[in-house]
Amino acid sequence: MNVVRRHPTAVALALTAVVLAAAVPLAAYVIVPQLVRSTLVEDLPTAAPSVAPADSAATLAPTALSSETLLQGELVRISVADFGSGSVRVIRVGAERFLRFENVEIAGAPDTYVYLSDRSDGKPGTYVDLGKLKATNGSFNYAIAPDVDLAGRQRCAASWCGAAGST
Repeated sequence: MNVVRRHPTAVALALTAVVLAAAVPLAAYVIVPQLVRSTLVEDLPTAAPSVAPADSAATLAPTALSSETLLQGELVRISVADFGSGSVRVIRVGAERFLRFENVEIAGAPDTYVYLSDRSDGKPGTYVDLGKLKATNGSFNYAIAPDVDLAGRQRCAASWCGAAGST
């Protein structure tokens, strides 16, 4: 009690520092992610347009091919800051493959990327960078290059194949 009476300014500064130390993580994990939320709804990909003969008056139109699910899983909570819900599928449409996020809600963070990984614990492991996260909510697609081997990603179907990580 004597310290408070003798050094009220020092005590006030110490209390302010404690409050700020608690407020910074709160702002970083609760407030800021709410500011970087976005929604995108893309249709399932379609096959590349078919080529009409040169003498035909037909227009180019996407080929109506059905999609085939190769792998699927659900988004899971990895940590307090890294979480999401919704479905993730690797699909094939014609000869092309896509990572499809469906009805997802993902924790917002700046500079978040999507990795196709051989791990399901949130660590990168061996991965392919598919690019920046398009949105935190909705349904959207990422093209998977033809040379990407999905064989090592079979176990990720039990969790989720698209690991979102921020840098």
